[in-house]
Amino acid sequence: MKKKLITLMTITAIIASSGAVFADAVPTPTVAPTVAPTVMPVTVDETEIQAPVVIPSYISNTVTVTEISEGKIATKTDAVNETESELENVINYTTNENTLVYTSKGEKKAISDVKKDSVITVFTGSYTPAPLIMPPQYEANVIIINDEEGSFVDVDTYLAGEESLINAANTLAVNIGKETKIVDKEEKSFTGETLENNDLIVFYGASTKSIPAQTVAEKVVVLGKNEVALKNIDAANEPEETQAPEATAAPEVTADPEATAAPEATEAPVDYSKVINVKVKEESLDYVYIKEDGTLMLPLRKIAETFEMTVDWDGETRTVILNGGIFSIKIGENSYAKGKMMPVELNSAPEIVNDLTYVPVEYFTEILEIEAVLDNDTLSLY
Repeated sequence: MKKKLITLMTITAIIASSGAVFADAVPTPTVAPTVAPTVMPVTVDETEIQAPVVIPSYISNTVTVTEISEGKIATKTDAVNETESELENVINYTTNENTLVYTSKGEKKAISDVKKDSVITVFTGSYTPAPLIMPPQYEANVIIINDEEGSFVDVDTYLAGEESLINAANTLAVNIGKETKIVDKEEKSFTGETLENNDLIVFYGASTKSIPAQTVAEKVVVLGKNEVALKNIDAANEPEETQAPEATAAPEVTADPEATAAPEATEAPVDYSKVINVKVKEESLDYVYIKEDGTLMLPLRKIAETFEMTVDWDGETRTVILNGGIFSIKIGENSYAKGKMMPVELNSAPEIVNDLTYVPVEYFTEILEIEAVLDNDTLSLY
């Protein structure tokens, strides 16, 4: 497998020939052996060109340390099948004074803390060529000592999304919470204006099962600008070819130039006031009620947990927190928060009835974006 990847890495060498990755002298990592950038051919005017494709700025490998020497860490992968050569499962990493080492919870360590038989995850850059040798050898940019289950780390270029920061791989959407610790490589508080368009190390716990997965960061380490990655991302987002503007047709002559078109009809809000039965994934839901103004109120925890969301209660502030802080509500306040968006108002504030938190049905359809089907007097959530 790795012999094929060596051939693929020559593509990466061509992409990366433009220069250094970081403007602030972060060490330039190399291409990891498991993934190589994809180049898609596009034909324009009978001339084949290579269209850039957005790829993760870093590739990771989880390996076991077999030997440690000055400036070098030898590792092995957990191969599924035995190969003819033992070298097929060996990866060597070079390290230097700029190599960053952390535990899986974000505690900064030194290279000397990496021990033989340790299981580590090594992040290496995608845009820098590696020597074409066997076994493969790469320069480690970030090393994570995997010492705790349930903790996760991502290293990538992060861009601005509508509600959160999204990595270049489009696999993780990160929200910044009140407790999120944001530092630079020296563990000093980050003083920059924005995290957007920076390479980040993101430490996080639980995440949603959506694409991309959403989470609230526990800690963020800002590595700096990755100019090569940003240039590739910009190029990939540009139109492949510029088309000539279409000719504008002459305006049609109308019989009555003073007549105006009728305004488009707006969709009327759904009327839930006649709902008698509520089903959540085909399971009937009890304990629902309709307020005097016709607002259908549903129990929050039961429905959220059915859709595999985490639900936490802060008794001091009377706040319900979903998915680690991506969504939150406060009892008695008609203000529903979602990620980095401005809180919105619905038909009613959340209420506590018989020790259960209730929210209007629109919270599930508009905020959590759960599919709802209304059939006569039966409402089904999927």
